[in-house]
Amino acid sequence: MFRLALSLSVLAVQPLSAETLRIATWNVGLDRKGPGLLVDDLAKGNDPQIAAIVRVADALQADVLLLTAVDYDRGAVALTLLAEKLAAAGLDYPHRLAFRPNTGMQTGYDVDGNGRTGDPRDAQGFGLYSGQGGMAILSRLPLDEAAARDFS
Repeated sequence: MFRLALSLSVLAVQPLSAETLRIATWNVGLDRKGPGLLVDDLAKGNDPQIAAIVRVADALQADVLLLTAVDYDRGAVALTLLAEKLAAAGLDYPHRLAFRPNTGMQTGYDVDGNGRTGDPRDAQGFGLYSGQGGMAILSRLPLDEAAARDFS
């Protein structure tokens, strides 16, 4: 997995009052057994797990969601589709961020000592394929992407 550091900037209208910032972190289990399968599930629109995630997100009403166990894809197609599902339920998260995790990123070494290379346990982070089970941020507030750092 990777660690992510970022800063959120919130402007207060009145300097003496404070606004509540709701942040939720959640292992949503949106990691699939192969690349592109999450995009397929999101595009079909009939996955009960995804419907449940939308219902829980609606109950949370978080300003920022840090989701773990989300498959990464280069064009952020899955993250965009998930944000669209949330938007259809009245949850607007226009700001999104996901870095490619080190899951499934092969080392070229027999890390697990089983006599073969290329297995999920031989990757920098356990993964059946590159990008399986990463992290993603969905936010109602702007993210300082320039300050975000990837420690993969």
